[in-house]
Amino acid sequence: MTMDAATAVSDQGKQDLPAGDGASLSLKDRIARDLGQRILAGTYAQHAVLPTEAELCVIYGASRTALRDALLTLSAKGLIEARKRAGTRVRVSSEWNRLDAQVLEWMRDIEPDLDFVRGLIEARLVIEPAAAQLAAKMATSGDLAVIEAAYEAMRIAPEDDLAACLDADVRFHTAILRASRNPVFANLGNMLAAALSFSFRLTTSATANYQQTLSAHGDVLEAIRMRRVDDAHDQMKALIGIASNDLLAVARKGRHQQPVPTASADPI
Repeated sequence: MTMDAATAVSDQGKQDLPAGDGASLSLKDRIARDLGQRILAGTYAQHAVLPTEAELCVIYGASRTALRDALLTLSAKGLIEARKRAGTRVRVSSEWNRLDAQVLEWMRDIEPDLDFVRGLIEARLVIEPAAAQLAAKMATSGDLAVIEAAYEAMRIAPEDDLAACLDADVRFHTAILRASRNPVFANLGNMLAAALSFSFRLTTSATANYQQTLSAHGDVLEAIRMRRVDDAHDQMKALIGIASNDLLAVARKGRHQQPVPTASADPI
């Protein structure tokens, strides 16, 4: 990319820094967000070399200091790497830290990466049924109260209030991970809260029957509360299966994808 080309797109670059929450973001954060979203969306493909610092300064109307700070942010999240005499290159997607809360926020505003969401579903199918099984054994009365409070918040949240539904849904699942009394699962709950929120934002909005989803959460709660260990495992697996089906609905509206993992061997 030449300086002339950079100058030609400078206005477009500046327009691509949204003002929605810009009042609370510095210029370097807005640059990081814009470049990050372009990388995540494939505008800058894996292994691609970004424009030079001078060109990016023109594109974003930024100082070298602001730009370098933005690039450091992207580097820390595994999106790019700088090499002497080779420029700044986009790293392969397997090295991106997509569980970073800020990266997940950027992903929320671009076309859904259904491969990533599929990966979340696969991870949940392994982790959460086992956590529910342990919770049925190990949960204290305090743990059960937290899980039940999250379920009640889901139950009373208006179906059209997606933020309230998501908040309660995430609290329900992370509470079960903590109630397992497994320190690794508990830490995963803290780490995956933002990732689960991202996944739920897609699947909850696609759910054709919210009451079915709510009922499935209630079944999980009841199995844990009644100490039915195997049932807690199976009910959680069934609940995540609903999310898998919902994700298929998203996939049908978007680009063609391979089948999403399901909680049973039966084809969807």
